[in-house]
Amino acid sequence: MVSRILCLAMVVAVASSATWRGKLPPKPVHLAHKEGCYVKEIGDVINFGETVSPVGYCYRIECERSQVHYASCGDISFSDSPNCYITDIDLSRSYPDCCPDIKCDFDNNLI
Repeated sequence: MVSRILCLAMVVAVASSATWRGKLPPKPVHLAHKEGCYVKEIGDVINFGETVSPVGYCYRIECERSQVHYASCGDISFSDSPNCYITDIDLSRSYPDCCPDIKCDFDNNLI
């Protein structure tokens, strides 16, 4: 019972996301006529106020008039429980579903 509570506590543990901001990237000449933020990961411009989570990258990009905000997976708090493990990043899914997670395998034996 104690190990199940411990694993549940680890699953509920805080996994904060990492965020950062940057200046608006320069647009390529062929996209200079579009208003918004150039996102090199998709090779296009997104409108101000829009958000995109490019496939193949595990972060979110939010476009604002004066800067770009990025959010990615944060650190996961984890202990050495033999029944739990951290999953890998899944780049086939968009952010935040691509982020690593804690999974625990429990036996379902009822006493």
